[in-house]
Amino acid sequence: MRPSKRKTLPKTKMGELMEKLEHAKASIRAKVEHPFHVIKNLFMHRKTRYKGMVKNTAPIRA
Repeated sequence: MRPSKRKTLPKTKMGELMEKLEHAKASIRAKVEHPFHVIKNLFMHRKTRYKGMVKNTAPIRA
């Protein structure tokens, strides 16, 4: 759920239930996505910006 929609949830039982559901989803998402971030960084899967157009379009040699 988008943050703006989450802020406008009603202060009823249903709204509180939806808030708890969103919190649970965010908690799971954080636990699942962190290992992927670590693995991608280990294998240098990052965007790199070099100065100069020639360097940006040149093939990378490892």
